[in-house]
Amino acid sequence: MNAVNAESSKTKWKVLCKHSTEEQWCRWELRGHVKRNPSYGIKHVIQNMKDQTGYDVPYQKAWYSLKMAREIIYGTWESSVQKLPAYLGAIQKYNLGTIVEWKHKGLQASTGKYVMGYVFWAFKPCIDGFQFCRNIISVDGTHLYTKYKYKLLIAAAMDGNQQVLPLAFAAVDEETYPSWK
Repeated sequence: MNAVNAESSKTKWKVLCKHSTEEQWCRWELRGHVKRNPSYGIKHVIQNMKDQTGYDVPYQKAWYSLKMAREIIYGTWESSVQKLPAYLGAIQKYNLGTIVEWKHKGLQASTGKYVMGYVFWAFKPCIDGFQFCRNIISVDGTHLYTKYKYKLLIAAAMDGNQQVLPLAFAAVDEETYPSWK
C-alpha cells in the first residue's frame, strides 16, 4: 500500500502517501479530486500540492498529472472515438428512426484502423419535433480541444414556446463544404 494512516477518528480517516516527494504525488488523490469535480484545473493541482507538501509543482508537471488522471477516469480521446460507433449503433437500434451517417478519411496504414472524417446524427424525437418549430434553423459550432482539432456542429430550431430544440449534431475534422452537406 502506498499510504499510511495519519489521523483517524469515528468520522474522518486521513491517510498520507508513503512516497510523497516532489517527483511522485499520490495518483489516487488527484483522481479523487478530478472525479468529485470534473472542472478541477491545473491551478487547483498546483495549489493543493503547495498546501499539502509545501512543494511548488511546475506547470508542465501539473498539466501532465491532470491529463493522466482524466485519461484514467474518462479514457483517452482515441478510446472514446472507438466506442462511438457502438454507442450510436445502440441509439439507432433502440431509438428507431435516428439517422447516423459516417464519413471516413480512409485506412491508417500504421494501425489498420479507419480515420474518422466526420459523423452526423439526428435523433428521431428531434426530427419529429421539427414540424412544431419555426422555419428558422440556427447552426453553430465549437472546437473540441484535443490534439485532433475536431469541431462539434449543432443545428437547432425554436418551437412555439420559445424553447430550443436541437435538430442534428456533427463531429467534423474541418469545416468544409462536404462536411456541412
